[in-house]
Amino acid sequence: MLGLFERNGANDMAYALKALSVKNSVISRNIANNDTPDYKATKLEFAEVMENYNLEKSKKRVELSLTNSKHMQIKDLTLDAREHVRFQNNPSLRNDGNDVNIDYEMSQQADTSIRYTMYSDLVGKKLSGMVDLARTQ
Repeated sequence: MLGLFERNGANDMAYALKALSVKNSVISRNIANNDTPDYKATKLEFAEVMENYNLEKSKKRVELSLTNSKHMQIKDLTLDAREHVRFQNNPSLRNDGNDVNIDYEMSQQADTSIRYTMYSDLVGKKLSGMVDLARTQ
């Protein structure tokens, strides 16, 4: 049986917010290292992260139980967006080997900020709807 948060997608949006937070950290690190010699820029593809999340979520889970104290413990699936951070592999036009493109990073930061605001607004609306529903009961 699905819980209240699974039914209305709040968990999905919470994961999206975590992924966007990781993406913002990656972008901030790239911007901060704009003048660091030989620094290689990294990126996080939000669409790839969410596709992987949806794929893992859709897999059928087999319920297992421990029948002996010597059995291995079953670990719950935890998805970490940081596993999707990759090098950008930009061609470097600079003599110091740094491949950060500050214009690209700033545009990605703006895009991430807009997405984060949108998802947090949606989560807020869902939660306020749940509060309103609880009040009427």
